[in-house]
Amino acid sequence: MFIPTPQHSSYIKALYKRILSEAGHFFDDRSRTFVVNRARKLFKEYKTCQDEARIKNKLLEARKRLHRLERANQGDQKSALKVLEAAYGRSGKTRHKLMHCYIHENFPADMKFPLPLIPHIPHTAPPPPLCYPLQTIVTKQLKKRLDPELPVPLYKPLHRGRQANLLWRWRSMLIQRLEVPLPFEIVCELELKAGATPDHPCFSGVLLQGGPRWNDMYLHYEKDPDLAHLCPTATATPLVPLSHLHRRLPLPRSPFSAPASVYATSTLLEMSPATAAAARQSATKDDNESTSQETYHQYRPRQVRRLYANLLKTVPLISPIPQSISLHDPKLKYSFSRSQWTAGSVTKILDLKSLPPL
Repeated sequence: MFIPTPQHSSYIKALYKRILSEAGHFFDDRSRTFVVNRARKLFKEYKTCQDEARIKNKLLEARKRLHRLERANQGDQKSALKVLEAAYGRSGKTRHKLMHCYIHENFPADMKFPLPLIPHIPHTAPPPPLCYPLQTIVTKQLKKRLDPELPVPLYKPLHRGRQANLLWRWRSMLIQRLEVPLPFEIVCELELKAGATPDHPCFSGVLLQGGPRWNDMYLHYEKDPDLAHLCPTATATPLVPLSHLHRRLPLPRSPFSAPASVYATSTLLEMSPATAAAARQSATKDDNESTSQETYHQYRPRQVRRLYANLLKTVPLISPIPQSISLHDPKLKYSFSRSQWTAGSVTKILDLKSLPPL
């Protein structure tokens, strides 16, 4: 059984405070809320964990996320885009929760699920059909078939168990590559942040294209720490405000880090009392300077618009707007498109029929 030491507890508290401090300086309000909610959830979840290997793994993952957030706050646009993608469901837990409503929920009451290919063996049942918005994304965006092309053996029929495995493998590949739509309100918000105007004829709020409305499909996720930051009203969990306190909390050495080698030159120098005193004095001076000076990068408006435009590259737009009661309605014909405000997009020529009436 793993017993935490005082050094271990102090390091975890310092790491937790450092993550919250760095999250408060990120320029996007929903990303700040996402990082804070995820940190609170995971640190509380593993507070009583006694598996040392799992604790090491989670601390390593937390440090990686912290370093990415630090690079984003220092002006690294690639790291900033990674943080935005995680917050807006392009990867990670948020993507999983957004996809869950399409795959495991909102089935019609009279829907018939496929029976097992081998009777009395439930795991040989083929996957259920995808809803029609996801089918549109698969065929239009991925350019893939909905079902795989099964092999045809020469001398015997294909085993039913292998057939089910091939079908599920193909479905897993499709779900892994799918770009899940965002709520309609969040799509409009991202386009406005990317430079759109509310009265522009190509604005998604005018064309009524995007993902489902929040109250229609995601209302029961209003208090979920993985998805609450995308709530348009933010009544249950308000968005985290931007912090104006410019200081970085010191992070001590990890208790799980390997000790320095006694044969290393830096270790031999540290063994000298004079060198150790000078190093401590220099470290104290550096800490004082880092806490007194502003070390956070201020993104220019053009850089912010460019980041949101790059994020919109991975956001599919569905028309008409999907609804929870009509995801499996074969009478509706969905179309797939991209936002006009993505980076490097081609200007659209609108048809007169697509414009709203005067």
